[in-house]
Amino acid sequence: MTRSAIISGGGIGGLATAAALGQRGWDVTVYERQPELRAAGSGIYIWENGLRVLESLGAYEEATEGAFHGTHFEQRDNANNIIESAPIGADKRLLTVLRSRLLSSLKSSCDRFGVKVVTNTETIGATARGELILSNGSTVRADLAVGVDGVWSRVRQSLGLELVHEQTREGALRTMIEARPGDFAPEDQGKYIENWNGMRRFLITPVNATQIYLALTCPNDDEAARGIPIDKALWTESFPQWAHLIDRIGGPASWGVYSVTRARQWSAGRTAIVGDAAHAQPPNLGQGGGMAMQNGLALAVALEQAQDVRDVPAALEAWEAAQRPLIEHCQRWSILYGEVTYLPDEVRSRVIRSAMSDPYIAGQVFKAANSEPTGTVAPQR
Repeated sequence: MTRSAIISGGGIGGLATAAALGQRGWDVTVYERQPELRAAGSGIYIWENGLRVLESLGAYEEATEGAFHGTHFEQRDNANNIIESAPIGADKRLLTVLRSRLLSSLKSSCDRFGVKVVTNTETIGATARGELILSNGSTVRADLAVGVDGVWSRVRQSLGLELVHEQTREGALRTMIEARPGDFAPEDQGKYIENWNGMRRFLITPVNATQIYLALTCPNDDEAARGIPIDKALWTESFPQWAHLIDRIGGPASWGVYSVTRARQWSAGRTAIVGDAAHAQPPNLGQGGGMAMQNGLALAVALEQAQDVRDVPAALEAWEAAQRPLIEHCQRWSILYGEVTYLPDEVRSRVIRSAMSDPYIAGQVFKAANSEPTGTVAPQR
């Protein structure tokens, strides 16, 4: 007997969850409020855990074609001196790709598994009976409903699952620029570089041979720094060594503060929440998308034990019990990493250098990135 699932949200987490369920024989329909599937943002980090999920869903090749494969993640101080340069081992991959390419690859997997996508359809609520309530006044029902509808999740709110939803003090301007020969000195090739100056950060992330993703972060009350259009003179003053990249900014840019969400639980009856709806975190560890994909796959694996619709609530409870410790661990350490923003420059440098040289702390920071997601097999190399 074919089981049915309905999903609110056609973003990265929603499509990964849909593909994982469809791969296991579920009849899946995704409801997306936008007129077309589109990825918000520019580039995205995919660590080892997220890459294994893509491999398991058959989305890896398309998602990572032409992707930038970094060798080091490096932090620098306000004088452009290296604070810490952490090598990325060959067995713990980190790639950066365009969000649009990642979304397209997951959509391709959904197509292969028969997932249906309905656009221009907004979800305004849900019930514990596996129902989504749509803005046109209709209700759709299935054996399973999943809200992957972001930090302002109507599914989470309507089910009474919200425990915390707060916006942090810090946010980011995100934009893409053209990559050109000579952008990086020979010693900087293959690096993701995070620069600090006061409470401003400048993150440089190549995503392929022709494009570089820039994230310019600052407190929300730094009105001059967060303004659009981007004040290139101001950011060049803070990071003069990267004037040639900052001067190239000219395309679309978006500003957004970070959100943190926590839920009392991740399900009610036959309805669950996944991704930012359940566990949004600041992007400091590059794990927002990875955690959403990882948890969506784990949900589909857990539901393989539900042979009858009556078994779905228990399977969802078991899924949460297994996955929540790691995801909340990642969320805590992402928040903690962001706190160094508010230290004086010289203190921040000492703290980062000392922390990342400590095997315990480094292990905690990269615990999620190096995890083996449920439902995947570690690749043979």
